[in-house]
Amino acid sequence: MTAARTSAGRSAEHRTTARRALLALPAVALLAAAGCATGSDDGSAGDQTVTATVTAPVETSELPTEQQGGEQQDERAAGEAFDRSNCATELSGQDVSGDVQVRDGQTCVLSDLTVTGDIDVYGGGRLEARNIRVTEDIEAEGHAFVLVNGGEVSGSIELDKGGEATVENVRIGGDLESEDNSGPQRFEGNTIGGDLECEDNVEAPTGGGNQVGGEREGQCAGL
Repeated sequence: MTAARTSAGRSAEHRTTARRALLALPAVALLAAAGCATGSDDGSAGDQTVTATVTAPVETSELPTEQQGGEQQDERAAGEAFDRSNCATELSGQDVSGDVQVRDGQTCVLSDLTVTGDIDVYGGGRLEARNIRVTEDIEAEGHAFVLVNGGEVSGSIELDKGGEATVENVRIGGDLESEDNSGPQRFEGNTIGGDLECEDNVEAPTGGGNQVGGEREGQCAGL
């Protein structure tokens, strides 16, 4: 009876040992595979370090258009579209090379720029010029309206047979002439290198404070 119990215990112990050996096999296999992946061909014990570099994806987006210089680009575009032979628009800060012509029914508004040439206002045209420089003359005949405020005219300003006109705080190299106009005329605070001449206007021009290098004549004798 004792011999049979002892034999049964040994069989159980043998089965337990075999089971442990089988369970250990996967771990041994994994270690062996790792050794093959990292070991050298000649079985040296030196370990190799494998470094994996992960590059984060770069998010790209369209950059907004820079605003610096935007106003200059707008002005440049306006200058390219400007028709100086038919001025019926507004232009500011963009110099004009050549004569500017304002025709019947057109309103030309110029500011903060230089016109290299004349400005001619024909019958029915309207001109508003603020703080501009004209290298030659402003000549208006039969105009509906003329305003010249500030700036400089190297030549003369001539207003004939038109409607309303105002010239104020302008430096004029030549003469300021007003003749046969039906609308009110106002001349104030100008510096005139030549003469201030006013004749045959329906209404006598008003204003004052003009500095005149030449003569004050006709209806503008007191201005």
